[in-house]
Amino acid sequence: MHPNIPQSDDLDAALAAARAPLTAPAMPPASLGIRLRTSPALRGLIPTRLAVARAEARGAHHWSASRSERQRAIRAMEAIVGSTARAGEVELLARRRLIEEEVQRTLFWQPWPTASIDARSIERLNDALARERGLIFSNCHMGPMHLHVSALGVRGVHTFAVSAPWFFQAPSHDYWGRRLAHWWKRLEHQRKNERLVYSPGSIPVLRALLEAREHVLIYFDMPGGRRTQFLGKPVMLASGTARLAVQTGSTIVPLRARRVGASAWAEVGEALDPSDYSDTDDLHDALAAAHERWVLDQPETMEDPNRPGAWEGGASASEWIRAGRDRPGQPPQGLSSTPLRLAHG
Repeated sequence: MHPNIPQSDDLDAALAAARAPLTAPAMPPASLGIRLRTSPALRGLIPTRLAVARAEARGAHHWSASRSERQRAIRAMEAIVGSTARAGEVELLARRRLIEEEVQRTLFWQPWPTASIDARSIERLNDALARERGLIFSNCHMGPMHLHVSALGVRGVHTFAVSAPWFFQAPSHDYWGRRLAHWWKRLEHQRKNERLVYSPGSIPVLRALLEAREHVLIYFDMPGGRRTQFLGKPVMLASGTARLAVQTGSTIVPLRARRVGASAWAEVGEALDPSDYSDTDDLHDALAAAHERWVLDQPETMEDPNRPGAWEGGASASEWIRAGRDRPGQPPQGLSSTPLRLAHG
């Protein structure tokens, strides 16, 4: 079993696993073609700016040459910006999306630099840290997500990121497996201030960490049982972030990853103090509004909400719902039995 997976249901064991240093698996074998595509040494020989320019050209070519890729990108953008003020820009954004996907794949295999951070974000980060309480960094699946937390780590901010079970699986002997192993290796060797929390059963672990004034990272854009007005439409979202903040008195700090040319940037939003809101729902809605502004600023950089593990085909221009799982008006399924969904939010 992976050393960062709890060996039992005991809270102390789960906390020990979360605090354990990250141990990367070996890079798995694969075909020669895949090994060449996934060789950090070879990829690193190409300057990142040149690699990004080539990726942008590939993405533009996909838009022109592949009908299936165009349709896939259009469906994703319809789900994201449908019912918003940017709904009329679907085709423009879909083209940008194909370009962005190629760029993000390229950046993943280039050397991982520390993300840049602007002065206003540093000020907001320092303000949140000065409160001397638990912090919940809340981000969405958009932009160069593999890089932005480095802007916190280099400033001594220790984070515990909630991660799904697939991230702890033994790498398969293919492109995906080598990508997973590479991700772990970069985390182990370059991100000494980062730890991972295995998402099943994670709510008690996160609560204990926050009560100890630690800092956790939870993705907001995950499906759940809370009907939320988000991106101009009703979206069934997990609300674990707001609940944990209220239960532990922790501050929520919105965070986003964005790309500027060949560089990754981390942006820190205004902190949300649970004491400033009437209840958990009010806090959750405020967090949704904060993330919505960022998503609509660069909607083409958001991951497809219909991907496996997210809304899985249930996200449309008019609503996001997981068919057969999340229904408006019903409580979240599995409040105690499926903590994976509650750990996100």
